[in-house]
Amino acid sequence: MENQNFVTKNSEETKALAKKLALHLRRGDVIGLRGELGSGKTTFVQGLSEGLHILEGYRALSPTFTLINEYPCHSISLFHMDFYRLEKEAEVETLGFDSYFGVGVCVIEWFEKAPQVLPLDFLEIQFQWISESVREICFVSHGDRSQKILNL
Repeated sequence: MENQNFVTKNSEETKALAKKLALHLRRGDVIGLRGELGSGKTTFVQGLSEGLHILEGYRALSPTFTLINEYPCHSISLFHMDFYRLEKEAEVETLGFDSYFGVGVCVIEWFEKAPQVLPLDFLEIQFQWISESVREICFVSHGDRSQKILNL
């Protein structure tokens, strides 16, 4: 397990970091996002969707109430999931979130509420406020593929 830390000073820098990451993603990659409400998770997904060339007419929005949003992108789909409102780990299994793994790139906000559904190899991204506008974003690899992403 290896870490890489970044500091962003505003939403545009957070999106730019996500766009860089998007260049290295492929079908089957899973990313778990961890951080307080308002720490930049959805902003990061917006950057990922832009980096994956989301199709015109689509915009990445928080799936807190829909649980999952699909964003068709140029060559791959981005599945944006949110476990925040789920109360029991069993709900995640019942709803079949894992059926999206392997279909496109899957990004899961609040993944720690049901870690058992994640594949063994995933990239964890932690968001933490340093000050009112500055955040630290830490990439943590969990497996060979996520480690390879960090090394690119």
